[in-house]
Amino acid sequence: MSVFRAWIMLPFNVLSTLFFSILVFTLGFMNQQRAATAAIRLWAWVSLTSFGVRVVVEGETNVPRQGGGIIVFNHQSHLDITALMLATSEQIRFGAKIELFSIPFFGAAMNSIGTLKIARDNRNEVLRIYREAASRFEQGILFVLAPEGTRQKEPRLGRFKKGPFVFALNADVPIIPAVIKGAFEVLPPSSVLINVGKWRRTIYVKFLEPIDPGEYSPETLDRFVEDTKSRMNATFESLPVTERP
Repeated sequence: MSVFRAWIMLPFNVLSTLFFSILVFTLGFMNQQRAATAAIRLWAWVSLTSFGVRVVVEGETNVPRQGGGIIVFNHQSHLDITALMLATSEQIRFGAKIELFSIPFFGAAMNSIGTLKIARDNRNEVLRIYREAASRFEQGILFVLAPEGTRQKEPRLGRFKKGPFVFALNADVPIIPAVIKGAFEVLPPSSVLINVGKWRRTIYVKFLEPIDPGEYSPETLDRFVEDTKSRMNATFESLPVTERP
């Protein structure tokens, strides 16, 4: 039955994404950023609920209400971002690979709300984008970035890149680690069908205490990266065990 549902709900979610993309684009064009955030969260709820997926959140009080910051998360599934959208009501904006902006409607919607265009093969371009985006922290924006750079092939943390931590140091904003567990089982990298093999599944999202970049410097950047990864890895191991698909 879960396979049947996955195939039936797939076109529904394509249409849902199209509808919400147009809505978010319109709200973004009108500079109604909080309304756009609410629409994004509704889209995330519709998308996950339709496949029998719920999100359990811990530590949301660790997400800053003002002043901005950078949320870093472990990346194992296309649903990581969807789960994070549902996990907090704050204004979060993602970094997304530049190829996604060419998708009709969806790309325009991301552009209208200030999603960061990430050219993964061009480090200098990524750092330039980070510098230009730094002023938006004053608006309370929280940028969400994956230090692993891409989805992992196994449900464990991979090697962290330094970009998000350089961004935090230069902008003097906190890093808020977000640990996600369960998204890999709902939608593994090798699958296009969501939540196959089980009628209901849970994605856990836990926000850890913010890490002050003032405790580090460019000379101790490696320690900044490793300290963050260590905290996230320990939390990942402590979250409930999820079933493999």
